[in-house]
Amino acid sequence: MAEPLKILIVDPHPDAVANLRRALNSFGTLEVVGDAGFGPVASTWAHTLDPAIVMVSVEEPLTRSLTTIQALTRGNPRWTVVGLVNQFDREVFRRTVLAGARDVLLRNSSSSDLHDSLVQAHNADALRIAASAHDPTAPTGSIIAVFGVKGGVGKTTLATNLAVALAQESSASVALVDLDVPFGDVALMLDIHPEHDILDAQPDAVIDDLERLQKLLVRTPHGVHVLAAPLAPDDAGALDSGRVGRLLSRLAALHQFVLVDTPVGLNELTAAALDVAELAMLVTTPEIAALRRTHACLRLLQGLEFSTSKLQLVLNRVESKTRVSASEAVEALGHPITWRVANDYAAMQASALGRPVVQAQPGARISKDIQLIARQLAGAPVASRGSWLPWRRRPALVTA
Repeated sequence: MAEPLKILIVDPHPDAVANLRRALNSFGTLEVVGDAGFGPVASTWAHTLDPAIVMVSVEEPLTRSLTTIQALTRGNPRWTVVGLVNQFDREVFRRTVLAGARDVLLRNSSSSDLHDSLVQAHNADALRIAASAHDPTAPTGSIIAVFGVKGGVGKTTLATNLAVALAQESSASVALVDLDVPFGDVALMLDIHPEHDILDAQPDAVIDDLERLQKLLVRTPHGVHVLAAPLAPDDAGALDSGRVGRLLSRLAALHQFVLVDTPVGLNELTAAALDVAELAMLVTTPEIAALRRTHACLRLLQGLEFSTSKLQLVLNRVESKTRVSASEAVEALGHPITWRVANDYAAMQASALGRPVVQAQPGARISKDIQLIARQLAGAPVASRGSWLPWRRRPALVTA
């Protein structure tokens, strides 16, 4: 007797998963081996469980479902991806197939119809599956390191608010890692009191167990999953820079974006984050001391042959009362500025309340600038500027 076809269900609703599990397992020729939520975690569990079929719930907002299907069908996966909808809609059907699904099925179909359709979709995909080959351990998310070489340039404010803006603007799964030890402020800025911190994520047993790793992160009301820095400065010395790259890569297997707030300067922890980052955002301000140090950092990175394709410069606090204009800052740095963020006291007011400014005052100038960066990073349509950035190597995301 042939082995049953293994099925992974991607659906965030436990009751719906339970119903599908009962219906499909009753035939004996199909076996539901697991379930997952949207985003990179779906790809991670697909690589782990190696199913024959992945069923993805297609629901509003469509972006989550369609980007998940895109990630699951990137390359030549060994599984067949099938969409599952509550009702037939021609446009939803079209976009689901364009995202990569082999077929789209109605959730309220009879158990036998679902069974037959799944088997037919898998058999029709058999030739492609036989020829498939890919790296099952490759992370699917993007690691973004935010760094600066002078304290007080707004690095943590930018990293925290950008993480929140990405979650809001794209419906993506976003992780925020506070690598700024021993004095990281991410937890304070988001007014959270985590039971675990980045030190708890160091052991191999945790890094190699995605479920245990995910449980260490605190999900904030803003939709961001936070791995905080140690609250006790005396513990910070125990952080092993040699494990940082592995840890961030594993988080990128669980989340579409991993934002990393690094320590000030170019120490071992910052270097470890930059090594695995797909985008490195160097933050500076229009102040003589900050510009001098940033210029020296750029020269150092050039000497180290750091990839210029993933280095993007952010000029924070533009138009602040320093008597240095943005054009003068560009001339002093000798490097193009990718993004500019307005000087706005709204950030200080929001920080004092433990709230990200993009959520507390979304209409503020600084919030609009950070929201623009988030939309560009997520590949969402932007009216004033193009959204194609040199560091983006993957296909543009399908947006709802």
